[in-house]
Amino acid sequence: MTISLAWVRRNRDAVELVVASDSRLRSRGALNQAQKIIRLERGDCALSFCGDAQVAYPLFMQAGSTLNNFIKTRSRATDLNVLSHIFSELLNALVGSWDLAANEKAEELNSTRIVLTGWSARSQEFRLGLFEYENGEFVFRRARTKIPHPWYENDRSFLFVGDYKRQYLDELAAVLAERHGVSERRDEKRFVDLEYEPLIALQRLLARPGAEHEFSAIGGAPQMLKIYPFSQSLPFVVRTAPDAHYLFGRKLFEWEKTEYPVIDLTGEQLRFLYPMSEIPLPADLQDGKEEEIGPEPLAAEPGVATE
Repeated sequence: MTISLAWVRRNRDAVELVVASDSRLRSRGALNQAQKIIRLERGDCALSFCGDAQVAYPLFMQAGSTLNNFIKTRSRATDLNVLSHIFSELLNALVGSWDLAANEKAEELNSTRIVLTGWSARSQEFRLGLFEYENGEFVFRRARTKIPHPWYENDRSFLFVGDYKRQYLDELAAVLAERHGVSERRDEKRFVDLEYEPLIALQRLLARPGAEHEFSAIGGAPQMLKIYPFSQSLPFVVRTAPDAHYLFGRKLFEWEKTEYPVIDLTGEQLRFLYPMSEIPLPADLQDGKEEEIGPEPLAAEPGVATE
């Protein structure tokens, strides 16, 4: 199982879609470095999922591979609104190849949710929705999740799928209260635009003492991807400790370098690091001098005159 999240982040400088998830797959034991968000090559959308990994993961991976294979679904010639219908046909064709009785398929797929989120160039808006298995087939519907009272989004976008919904929403409410304060009136509605509170709440749930036993269906580090209105997506490296950096759930090796931005969750305040900005300028450029391009002049050989 899993926790998978998506929401539209709005502020004065940007409007962007954030997709996040934990990194655990559980079958025979727990695998805590599994990629659970697929960045599609077309750039304007992504897939995530929850459900029994033995069933949901093969569907999730094969569907993503198929969309990347066909030029119209890979190149954004097919808009996201149409892509959801194609994706339904694809999932149902895959399930149709499964040699189980209909009632057994329904039992196995009952908890499977595959999330499709992204930017529709045709509608000029972010779309968030999920595929659920109903009456023998996967059906797509747009979906939203209410954030906990007294909090309300100015423009609803938040989507939660997976396990431990009540515990997660309690954590999200605590994070929102820390940022915006608590009203003395219990009946007062507080309208907000979500920043990174959903991600912080996920990290706190994963890092809670005893989480390994209390929340055994989720684990590992959070993973995160952003999708922008200019139809491009960007993965983020997640730092959970000074020496622990994760990309799509996988811990980076000590020797491994990344050009992706790093979101640091280790302090009281979330912060971003941009590795490309830390690359020092060549010495010849640090004082404002332009570097000459071309081979170094040849040194004079003994006994040879030079001009």
